[in-house]
Amino acid sequence: MKFLKENYPLVGFLIAYLVTKNLILAAGVWSAGSLLQIITSLIIKEPVKKSHMAYFVLGLALLAMAYYFNDESFIKWKTTVMVWAGALVILVRQLVSKKYVFMDLMQSSVEFKSEPPKSKLNTINSIWMIALVLFGGLNLYIAYNFSTDFWFYFKMIGLFVTLMGLMITSFVILAQYLNFDDEEATSSESDS
Repeated sequence: MKFLKENYPLVGFLIAYLVTKNLILAAGVWSAGSLLQIITSLIIKEPVKKSHMAYFVLGLALLAMAYYFNDESFIKWKTTVMVWAGALVILVRQLVSKKYVFMDLMQSSVEFKSEPPKSKLNTINSIWMIALVLFGGLNLYIAYNFSTDFWFYFKMIGLFVTLMGLMITSFVILAQYLNFDDEEATSSESDS
């Protein structure tokens, strides 16, 4: 349920594009869903996530340009801008506040046996930054050299696969530092 709550603008975008094959209209549906997401947070007195606000502002600006110039390539740029901005945020947070992307993403759902060494966390941040920069470049290449349909499926599937691959890679690199509760529960039950 949380996934749907966090991603209904994206779901709306997917459905709108698949039904209409109109990228500008689909981006409009996404922007409306994103605005609704922000308004809902304000109504129920939840803090509005910075990422939701950034996606909305950037998405709305690019949608306005796409509509004004009747050029859907502005919509295609959004993915690249967002993943490049993500890479930049990872770099700045590491340099300025010594924060690490994996630790931020997993803070509430993963328990560590011991603190992972900074060298491993730096490696993970570097892998994420490189992957996001490369994905952003590949997104632009596909946007300008392939059909909108091909770009759409690349964006949806490619970004999901890239992010899952980054998460799995991060888990593998830090596996020896993770606390696996299931193993402890299983060994406790077998000792009884």
